Amino acid sequence: MINRWLLVAIINLMFLGSCVTDDLQDPSAKKISLTKAKEDLDIFSDILKKAHPSLNLYISKKRFSFLSDSIKSSVTEAISVREFYNKIHFIANETGCSHTNVELAGYVYDSLQNRPVFFPYPVKWIENKLLINVAGFDLPEGTEIKFINKEPTKKIIQKLMMYNSVEGFHRKTQENLAGDDFSLEYFLKYGDQKKFELIIKDTLGAERNVTEKAIDFSEWNNRNTNYKYYYDSVSIDYDCTINDEKKYAYIRVTTFDYPNKQKQNAYENFCYNSFELLKNKKEIQSLIIDLRENRGGSLYNSFLLYSFLADKPFNEYEQAICKIKTIPYEGYLEKDFISYKKEDINKTIEKEFTARLNNEFLTIPDTLIEKWKPNKIHFNGNVYIVSNSSVVSAASYFAVMIKNAGRGKIIGEETEGGAYSGNGFSTLKYELPNSKINFSFPYAHFIYTYKEEKNTGHGLMPNYNIPDSYESFKNNEDRQVKFIIDSLILNKKQIYTK
Repeated sequence: MINRWLLVAIINLMFLGSCVTDDLQDPSAKKISLTKAKEDLDIFSDILKKAHPSLNLYISKKRFSFLSDSIKSSVTEAISVREFYNKIHFIANETGCSHTNVELAGYVYDSLQNRPVFFPYPVKWIENKLLINVAGFDLPEGTEIKFINKEPTKKIIQKLMMYNSVEGFHRKTQENLAGDDFSLEYFLKYGDQKKFELIIKDTLGAERNVTEKAIDFSEWNNRNTNYKYYYDSVSIDYDCTINDEKKYAYIRVTTFDYPNKQKQNAYENFCYNSFELLKNKKEIQSLIIDLRENRGGSLYNSFLLYSFLADKPFNEYEQAICKIKTIPYEGYLEKDFISYKKEDINKTIEKEFTARLNNEFLTIPDTLIEKWKPNKIHFNGNVYIVSNSSVVSAASYFAVMIKNAGRGKIIGEETEGGAYSGNGFSTLKYELPNSKINFSFPYAHFIYTYKEEKNTGHGLMPNYNIPDSYESFKNNEDRQVKFIIDSLILNKKQIYTK
């Protein structure tokens, strides 16, 4: 899965400097021999079949074997790294696991700093329109791009969906995500482009042809970071504000991932301080929790936040399963992964997955599943969760608990994460020996507490489907929060919107 967090990783690589290629050649164009490409495909397929905990939840064993064989048969000669990467990514996307990630080798991304190959504008996909989403450049914000190099943008977006895996079956969520990461994904799909022939519709409704030169990643990042017009800010990890006039509180949580003790302690203190404040402000009876762009992180942190809202004790999950007793195919694990993760994961599996569910899966006994109690300073008022297509993993699960426990309403769009179950715990990281493509996936699959009645293969559906609109884009207006305040809090109504 290619996403904005991968873009951050690329940025970090760029400024290392020492590894950047001097000749500006495209390492993703390097050819892999037919024999080595097929060997990598076999290794990739075998590892997924052996260890992926939900491989056959959304694709049958027979279908997966057919798909793997078909992709392998399609490689009939030496193939470029980029083309081979696309074939691997196509298979990964079919697994229906938002946590199954595929990445090119770091040196490939590192080479992009000074190579002008990127589509020059950050864009957003709204109401089936690809809209320029930066201000202050030749084509103003809101300009609609209808064709790129003679291909309709709708068709392009559909081709880029595969880089944005979701939990479950394919859906519109992937189109939205492809719009957010359009420039990188266009390069991955179409390769080097020196210029882009566009047919646009300007903000006055007139159509015309324009030609735009490709830009390097440094410039793209400058535009995306400093000139973006319409976006959900992730500049802070969390924040809490009180609106005394309208009697509501607003909490923004952009991640549940706090990688060191200092950040973890600060997050926990934020939770306790925020809800202590709400407890002392009895007049505040409505709470908005904004999860937009939250890519998850630690399940513990989502459970901690939910404990301040829960009205009864809850289990962390209903059931957790895995296929493996120890990590398989150790010879293909990433070098960095071997040194610090392998032993811990093997010990955890041995300690916790002690019961056999059937011939294929191990499970954690019910007695080992942690139970949480509502926090003493929990909030009893109305709760409104703002979601969008980027909400996944622990963030999506948090929203599932809020909705299905009857503790609040979801406003926004269907999530990337699932509404019934998901994959998690620690992640296994592998590297294919010939292409040097990296791929990863969690070793455990778990069924949610407060899951949907049946697994439909969709994300969490909002109670109020309020997507971004062209009008909200033009006016740079937060449509979801505005709806909550105007239609739910101030009017005190329950208005369901299609």
